[in-house]
Amino acid sequence: MTILAIDTSTQWCSVALVNPQGGRDSSRAPFSMVRHENLGPESSQHALDWVEALLGEANIFFKDLEAIAVGIGPGAFTGIRIGVGIGQGMALGGYLPCLPIVCLDAIALEGIDSLKLQKGDHVLVAVDARMSEVYWAQYQVEANGLPERLGDIHLSAPDSVDMPEKDFYLVGNAATAYPEKMQAHIAKAKKIDADAVPHARSIARLGFDALEKGLQVSAEDLQPIYIRDKVAQTIVERTQAKT
Repeated sequence: MTILAIDTSTQWCSVALVNPQGGRDSSRAPFSMVRHENLGPESSQHALDWVEALLGEANIFFKDLEAIAVGIGPGAFTGIRIGVGIGQGMALGGYLPCLPIVCLDAIALEGIDSLKLQKGDHVLVAVDARMSEVYWAQYQVEANGLPERLGDIHLSAPDSVDMPEKDFYLVGNAATAYPEKMQAHIAKAKKIDADAVPHARSIARLGFDALEKGLQVSAEDLQPIYIRDKVAQTIVERTQAKT
């Protein structure tokens, strides 16, 4: 069972081919092929070429894939659209299901792995959303090491992020983007991973879990999530929103 995973929601272009059990031919070993690089604002423009290159290196065709997992946001508007578009196009061409993965969930999983967290640990993910705001959500580590999101994904000013009631770990770049406004959270967190970003390896792991739970969707139903209702606001609108 091989999953193609794509994330272009940030300046990191991230693509992976993952098969933890080996191919349909039992002689094939499990494998994980990943390409993940910070290419700046135009990172999403490289995703399709990377997908084609990985498929060629692995000698895998569309028909060999089980599904396509895609980071659907929140994140950079254009990047998300490109990633979702690539996933939809390939899924339609290969008659494959899609696995929509929330990018904050993938960041939570990256933090769980880097901080070596255990079942029951609590995680606060907070990432820069630009315009002096952050996307954030709270998680708890499940027995299988994956993050369980507790409640909704939020968009707010950095100093309006809810403080978890229990001991927690802080994951995401909000800690470095807004160190003064996030000072209370930084001080209370047990440990911090400010470098975690959506990574295709985590998109793939969450994709396998989603596939096992029957959460796949058709290409037509794969949709991005933005959280912010308006991508661009006037100065007046932004001022009114803060009052």
